[in-house]
Amino acid sequence: MCEQPCRGATNVGTYDVRPAHVQNPPSLTRSASLWFGTNASKDRRLTLAADAVAISLALAGSSALHTFWRAWQHSSSASTHLLFSRVIPMFAFGALSIALLIMARTVAHTTEARFPSAHRPRFGRKGTLICGLSILFILSCCYRAVFVADEGASLCRGRPTLFNAPVSGRAVATIGEGALVLQISCFLDDSARRLRVEHAWAGRWRFTLLPVCLAESFSWCGVLSGDSKFYCAEYVCWCALSITWAWDAAELLHHSTRWSDVLTHAAVCCAALALFAFNATVEIPHFFRYHPSDTHDAATVKRLSVLKCSQDVESALWLKRLPFFFSYFLVASWGSAALSYRYLRRGGLRRTDD
Repeated sequence: MCEQPCRGATNVGTYDVRPAHVQNPPSLTRSASLWFGTNASKDRRLTLAADAVAISLALAGSSALHTFWRAWQHSSSASTHLLFSRVIPMFAFGALSIALLIMARTVAHTTEARFPSAHRPRFGRKGTLICGLSILFILSCCYRAVFVADEGASLCRGRPTLFNAPVSGRAVATIGEGALVLQISCFLDDSARRLRVEHAWAGRWRFTLLPVCLAESFSWCGVLSGDSKFYCAEYVCWCALSITWAWDAAELLHHSTRWSDVLTHAAVCCAALALFAFNATVEIPHFFRYHPSDTHDAATVKRLSVLKCSQDVESALWLKRLPFFFSYFLVASWGSAALSYRYLRRGGLRRTDD
């Protein structure tokens, strides 16, 4: 094909002559940019993933509508309870998550447009991912801060409901903690690429996804079996994670030159070391010695269930566990938001395709 128009040609139109692998792949829902950010529609894998997400949401919505219609037409108490206890809150929180993601992306794009900089990289899909993971973790903290309960002791401060039952709290915590691990790992991995730090542990799944999956598995075993020793194994996994975060943050601190980088990586390193010390000296010894009879009488111990907690506002356990709740729901949630803000301000590599 000639790069210049042929001699004598008239009314030459403009055509997309990009190779097939460069052109945007077909999409059923055209929602890749919504879920994965700018230029996501050019990646076939992302367009397929976006279609899968959109179709899954549509199917979930249809199922919710069917449940509503069944409860409305047949006066089904079971379906009504399911709607109020699970379906409606789940979809409401899902809508909130998507709205916050869109707001975060809008704020990022507005900031880039109003305050252009040749030194600050674009927020991009990685920034959206980090922000979205932070939102998930913070939402889990909000939920557990409202429905205060200790899953290991099957104890709650409010009226016992399905929302503060051990299995509910554990499910919300699993999503939130997985999101937090991915957020910190993505942040450290991108910072390592930006500062040219080689062999960062955060970019390897066996040092990130594997420990958190093991930790959540042990935690679920503790909830379902009632054996507190499983929580000790869970916190050993968190100790391993904290070591990898501290190591990577220390390497990043060594390569940092800007004061903001120094402050951020020093804070992450100190937080990781504090997490290790807290788990090793507080959480593991507590659950190694704990037994339900420490907080419940014999009759209550026999009635304990993963679907219902026991209410005791005056229990001495709350004061003993106050450092955990304060560090988790307040300090960790604000730390997660701070990492998102830091990535918005500094970002990762200066990409032109993100």
